[in-house]
Amino acid sequence: MAADSTAPLRLRAYGHIQAKMLSGQLLPGAVVSEQSIAEELGMSRTPVRDAIRHLEREGMLAPVPRYGTVVRDLDRRDLADLFELREALEPFAVARATGRLSREDVAALVGFCQEIRALATGLGRSRGQALDAQGMRRLLEADMAFHLTLLRAAGNPRLLKIVSDSRLLAGVLGARRQEHTRDVLLHTCREHDAILRAAAAGDARTAARLMAKHIRSSRDQALAAHDSEPRGGRAHAGAAVLPPGFLAGSPPPGASRPRHRKPKSRRRTSPE
Repeated sequence: MAADSTAPLRLRAYGHIQAKMLSGQLLPGAVVSEQSIAEELGMSRTPVRDAIRHLEREGMLAPVPRYGTVVRDLDRRDLADLFELREALEPFAVARATGRLSREDVAALVGFCQEIRALATGLGRSRGQALDAQGMRRLLEADMAFHLTLLRAAGNPRLLKIVSDSRLLAGVLGARRQEHTRDVLLHTCREHDAILRAAAAGDARTAARLMAKHIRSSRDQALAAHDSEPRGGRAHAGAAVLPPGFLAGSPPPGASRPRHRKPKSRRRTSPE
């Protein structure tokens, strides 16, 4: 089978669209234009179209009739549900992974922790300074890699797929709302370090307990950020955006919304 020559371009377009969502340039409801993205990147529309379809399959974008492809919106219930799913599955996975971690796994996990700590160090000691879009991409990649390495070590591909999909949605669409300051990053480092020490030491019960605590902490941060965000989010000039809440609780990608028919008026008859 011939190699897909557009794959590197597709990955570049995929990362570019994700970065625009993280930075607030593409808000929930914003229409994602193949042509505009292609012009920004200096490439044809084909790899951009492939990247958009990939993001649709992951649930981050959705096709809407008469509008085009738009950024999905996660409401408070969506976020809570995603974290509830993670809390049910990831502690089990890390307990199962305990004792199965190879030296390479442990070395990789240490590296992901160091990457997040480096991001915190780069912010300096300013409490108000937060990660920019590029820093958010690095954070999400390191955080995702840490958790997925533990999930892979658990040896359950179906579990890996379910949790990775939910993490991707909560990470990219939920993290956009949060201000990731030095203190937030250092808190994440401490929790990751504790989980790693317990898992590497073979203490399955402690690793599972710490993972559940870590997920609840992340959930509380995400929901607090959601509750504090002004209705409609941050505006961005030139972006076509659907009405606030239009996509919250929307049907799965590809499903059309039900049409509401007007009730038929009853003909009045004259009294006999």
